Amino acid sequence: MLLLALGAALLLAGGGRCLARRLLFLLPRRARRALPAEGKAVLITGCDKGFGHALAKRLHAKGFTVFAGCLLMDENGDGARELKNMKSDRMKVLQMDVCSDQEVAQAVDFVKRTLKEPEEGRVVNITSMLGRMASPSRSCYCISKFGVAAFSDCLRQEMYRWGVRVILVEPSNFVAATGILTADSIDKQADALWRGASDTVQEDYGREYFTRHVALMKSFINSGLKDMSLVLNDITDALTSPSPNNRYNPMETYWWVRLQVVTHLPTAIADWLYIPGAAL
Repeated sequence: MLLLALGAALLLAGGGRCLARRLLFLLPRRARRALPAEGKAVLITGCDKGFGHALAKRLHAKGFTVFAGCLLMDENGDGARELKNMKSDRMKVLQMDVCSDQEVAQAVDFVKRTLKEPEEGRVVNITSMLGRMASPSRSCYCISKFGVAAFSDCLRQEMYRWGVRVILVEPSNFVAATGILTADSIDKQADALWRGASDTVQEDYGREYFTRHVALMKSFINSGLKDMSLVLNDITDALTSPSPNNRYNPMETYWWVRLQVVTHLPTAIADWLYIPGAAL
């Protein structure tokens, strides 16, 4: 009954086609035809660990030439060292801090000097389900993901005339799989936030409230899916399919349903369903 009611609600909200596609997605899928990887190259950022590191190895195994951008290559970071130790002509590890215009420009220049000028290509950006739905206490994270999603949507429309596909991958919670959160990193960020807060903010919120939320963040360290396969499969399809989707949602069905509720139903109803204390 719950699924029928939700299906009716999404249909009324204009999400009927999305729901039908998702129900089909839950059925066993045949492998889609893939374009050959030989002679193709891909530049990946964030290859020190997580999705970027795993994707670099997967695409290399499929035959791509991989330019793996690593934040810690110059510091002999573990992820960069592992990729370099593959000793493959098709695995090229680059120092790249994406916050440094100079390092990004140097990486792009290296790729241009290494490759022939490509006729066309694809841009695949990774955001999050929180790039389309808000979540309490995650405003900074949501803002960054909303921004990447908006940029990707604009770029996709701008690139149509040149035949460049711009694709967005919006995973759910893969914290356990990627190791993006650690107790040490949370403590360091929490300490910096508290010390940087004004006396008024510290007094209004109180140390007890702040400490409780730090503990809540630590409870997420081992949360979410522990296998990256859903994300890696979708990124691979985005790069190799003759007709890739504009958006991919690698996530559990619960989060996909919640995403549809938040993005299709009136805001008051979505808040009432998921936010304690919200009223219609």
